[in-house]
Amino acid sequence: MAQKRRNYKKLIWWGIGVILVVAIVVGVVVGINSNTGKTDNSEATRIEEQEETSKDETNNSDLTKVPTEENDKKVKQYEGTDPNEAEELSGVVTYANANDGTLIIRTSIDQYLTDGTCDLTLNRAGVTIYSSTASIIGDASTSRCDGFDIPVANLEEENLEIIINLSANNKSGVIRGEASI
Repeated sequence: MAQKRRNYKKLIWWGIGVILVVAIVVGVVVGINSNTGKTDNSEATRIEEQEETSKDETNNSDLTKVPTEENDKKVKQYEGTDPNEAEELSGVVTYANANDGTLIIRTSIDQYLTDGTCDLTLNRAGVTIYSSTASIIGDASTSRCDGFDIPVANLEEENLEIIINLSANNKSGVIRGEASI
């Protein structure tokens, strides 16, 4: 009698296929149920907000808001405090790296500024080895220093401390960072 030899590889692949199909179906069902629950809650919340708004409008029908040109130009702040109202300027070094014989330093300033200066100082062990000045350039809602491209021929290969003094609109601030050459 000849015994039939089962092909176990086919059985393993079929088993893996069935498990994947079951996992996909469960994922889709769970995803649909969680989205449905969120939609219902957001619709109920939206209806409640509309009812409250209509009540407020009927109570304040005497008061009308006239949009001003100043309010239309101001950017709305959605989270946290407005950095444009801070007493000091602040920011961060976004890029500091040597590339093709040039130390490239780029910054981002938290406030929107249309003019001002960035005074760069590079220190090694507390001693100033390089200094330069660049203009502040306004971006969409923040600003940046025009950029610093420094030849590394005169700089030794070590860690450098980056200090950028910001000055604009009768405000000042300091950005600190590090660079390795």
